[in-house]
Amino acid sequence: MSNFFDSSVVRQSMKELGQLQEELASQVFLIPFFSKDEKQAHLDLMREFLEKQKNLLFRMSLSDDPEALETKDRILKTAKMLGLKDGQGINEFFELLESTIDTLDKQINKE
Repeated sequence: MSNFFDSSVVRQSMKELGQLQEELASQVFLIPFFSKDEKQAHLDLMREFLEKQKNLLFRMSLSDDPEALETKDRILKTAKMLGLKDGQGINEFFELLESTIDTLDKQINKE
C-alpha cells in the first residue's frame, strides 16, 4: 500500500465512503415508496457522500503518491462515464451534482 493510503485519515474516509455507498445503493429501488422524510434523509446521505468524495479527491490532488494519482485518474474516468465532459473541471462536475440534489430537494418539498 502507498504512503497516501497508509494514512489513518484516508483509510477512515474511504471506509466511510464505502459504508455510505452501500447504504445509498441498498435504498435505490425503495425510493419511490419512501415517505417525504425518508426521501429527505436519502438526499442528506447523498450530500454527505458527495462532500466526502470531494474531500478525498482533493487530498489525492495534493498528493504526489503514484497510487493516489492513479486512483484519482480512475475516479475522473468514472466521472466521465457519469457525465463529466472533456475540458470540464471536476469541481464544476461536483457543483452540477450538488445542483441536481438541490433540485430533487425542492421537488420533495413540494410534495
